[in-house]
Amino acid sequence: MPRPAEYDALLKIGSFKPAVSSPASIAQFMRTAQDMLTATTAPMPDSARFLLAYEGMFNIVMAVLEFHEVRPGDAGGHRATAIQRVAADLHLNAAQQSVLARLHDMRNRVTYRAPLPPISKAEADAMQSVLQALLPAAQALITSP
Repeated sequence: MPRPAEYDALLKIGSFKPAVSSPASIAQFMRTAQDMLTATTAPMPDSARFLLAYEGMFNIVMAVLEFHEVRPGDAGGHRATAIQRVAADLHLNAAQQSVLARLHDMRNRVTYRAPLPPISKAEADAMQSVLQALLPAAQALITSP
């Protein structure tokens, strides 16, 4: 399956870089995402659950990017661009994409700038729900003929 034209445009402007697609690597990204989703069901603080679900989501992003033979570029905003592109490819609706963008910004805030206010249960639930929605969609894309 050819990759969407948007990937080539993002390669041209440096938001993505070329990458070699490895079925074993893609499968490992997907296994890690599933492992992280499974781990989020164990009792833990909301911040830990949020960050596990976020990293699981980003493993899906990396799997889809590698499937399309690209990886994030080095410029600022490379993760946000990759997340937005993959969310669109996996057919998240506009509301889900908006929630995901907000959760990505939250992850950056608590990781790099200001840990207060702390992550709430609702935010951890939302990140976990995004991960749950992306896993089957990514699997369907990656295994499609």
